[in-house]
Amino acid sequence: MKYANWMEESGESFIGEMLKAAQNPSMISFAGGLPALELFPDQALQRCFQRVFEEQGKAALQYAQTAGHPPLRQWLAQQHKRNGNRIAIEEIAVTTGSQQGLSLLAQTFLDPGDVVFVETPTYIGAIQAFQSFRAQMMMIPCDEQGIIPEELEKRLKLTTPKFLYLIPNYQNPSGKVMGIERRLELLRMAKAYDLLVVEDNPYGELRFEGERCPNLIELGDNVIYLGTFSKVLSPGLRVGYVVADSDIINHLCQTKEGVDLHSNNLTQRAVLEFLNEGLLPTHILNLRRVYKERRNAMVQAIERHLGDEVEMIIPSGGLFLWARFKRINNSFDFVQETIRQNVLYVPGALFYPDGRVTAEVRLNYSCSTPEIIDEGIQRLARAIQD
Repeated sequence: MKYANWMEESGESFIGEMLKAAQNPSMISFAGGLPALELFPDQALQRCFQRVFEEQGKAALQYAQTAGHPPLRQWLAQQHKRNGNRIAIEEIAVTTGSQQGLSLLAQTFLDPGDVVFVETPTYIGAIQAFQSFRAQMMMIPCDEQGIIPEELEKRLKLTTPKFLYLIPNYQNPSGKVMGIERRLELLRMAKAYDLLVVEDNPYGELRFEGERCPNLIELGDNVIYLGTFSKVLSPGLRVGYVVADSDIINHLCQTKEGVDLHSNNLTQRAVLEFLNEGLLPTHILNLRRVYKERRNAMVQAIERHLGDEVEMIIPSGGLFLWARFKRINNSFDFVQETIRQNVLYVPGALFYPDGRVTAEVRLNYSCSTPEIIDEGIQRLARAIQD
């Protein structure tokens, strides 16, 4: 078959192969970005779906608005502000997970050869979305708070990107958080250079320590915000959303019409029932408590079983721990050995669009108990030492 050139160039999906390996019941996987299965509020959601069928059944099974279920959009509008101002319903579009929001942005904004600025490193799903529309990704150097404004300005003086994509809260994969002063400085620069900023925030509610920083969209103009219920409710629901200027939302909806007409009408209504019951805040507090315990368990297991072999960034929230092996050059070289030891990680090279060689790895702690985490890190240590 003659597939599109970008597919021919992308090669076989490593993530797909990792997911296949994870089906082995003996495998301990730190490779996914999975929330904890046992924490899903399945009974409450079942009740919400049942109520939707009983009270809105036929309407919930019909075609719906491309921009999303209006009462859900209204609820979302009440939760957000844009540059200090209230959000209108016209500035919200519901998507099939925030990954679709990324894809719609790429399809709506990018022509082949366009430049997108990203963090170093950045989210695999964003790389895939931008690559599929033949964008050139330019990595902006980062420090412990993310993008370095001076480095961003150097590149803005030489190149005009379509937008800058970043995850300021518990970044995937590094777990870093952008401080408030850094956020303000970045937004001042974005205004000066008329730079569009895409703020992806799937993990912002999963805070273990520290104070909440305002989202970029709350502080400045030229920001598109991506949100999702995947990490705080359930990824299987596939309910995400975009907050942006109404003209951008209209263009995204035009693109979405050609993709899926609208996101799942029944599920949107059930999610709204859950939200209207006021269940989400308590549920998020429980997630924070459990994930913090598992983060601590992974840090302790690494210190116990790998010791001086590893440098790591200890996240203050989110789902991931970013680590670097000191005595190896390429974490890809150890994937087959870790599979033989029945443990999985994601090699760091996948988070760099330039495919650089790196000894870094991303480890997920949210979907494993402390006991399983300890066993998995022991297996990882054996694989590296062997």
